[in-house]
Amino acid sequence: MELVGNFSSHLGEGPFWDSVSERLLWVDILGKKILEHDFKNDVTMDRDVSGNPGCVVLADDETLVAAIDNGIFSINRSDGSVQRLVEADPIPRLRFNDGKCDEKGRLWVGTMDREERDPLGTLYCCSTEGNLEPAHAGVTVSNGVAWSTNNEELYYIDSPTRCVCAFNFDLSSGQIKDKRELIKFTEDDGFPDGMTTDSEGRLWIAFWGGSKVLCIDPGSRKIEGKIDFPVSKITSCAFGGDDLNQLFVTSARVEINEEKEPLAGRVFIVEPGVTGLESNRYLL
Repeated sequence: MELVGNFSSHLGEGPFWDSVSERLLWVDILGKKILEHDFKNDVTMDRDVSGNPGCVVLADDETLVAAIDNGIFSINRSDGSVQRLVEADPIPRLRFNDGKCDEKGRLWVGTMDREERDPLGTLYCCSTEGNLEPAHAGVTVSNGVAWSTNNEELYYIDSPTRCVCAFNFDLSSGQIKDKRELIKFTEDDGFPDGMTTDSEGRLWIAFWGGSKVLCIDPGSRKIEGKIDFPVSKITSCAFGGDDLNQLFVTSARVEINEEKEPLAGRVFIVEPGVTGLESNRYLL
């Protein structure tokens, strides 16, 4: 197990691997920063933003797309210029949280109740034309999004439910339907948070309050692997590296005793013995 750079996030989330520049992107939601670690030069760069960034993806080599508070923005990587692309309902109690792009370049991103109490949020699909369409409402803390390798299922986490749900997914239209519970976790597991898919279609799920990432086969619904971490609040994960055989895992130091968990907030690198899938870009 290794560490990425020296930066410690208040609430690290949403790792995204840029295979072209060999950089890892992620957000510090409470620190109001977008981070990039350049592995060629072993340098971490931080970019301040005006609100709480829930996720960041790439559109092209020079353009980031980030969901910040209630808007989706493009950010020029070189000069830092920002352009609002989309605005969701301007409800102060809601903000965008985790998000990810499908193979057609649409951004799936959900909102959450900042108080983490009521199901006021929505999972949205932001089309490549910039249209924000509600896909699933009644969400409290919208989190992990992933797809089956054949793109016939979308997997989704609303953290307080302690469930991973599955929907039938139509890649062509971007429509989801027929929600069902895939797997339910216990209180001892913690809360499922962000997740990713490996090349064999298994889910790798981060657990807030669980100090771990679990590997789940969505077909058998069985646990096929477990990685333990020296911090309790594991938030998300993504595959990357030259051969996509490294798993980058983000964490948080919110309400943590930093003497007991000195590595809380850091990004970890593990090699789980499998390969993953490259992060999809937003088709701007």
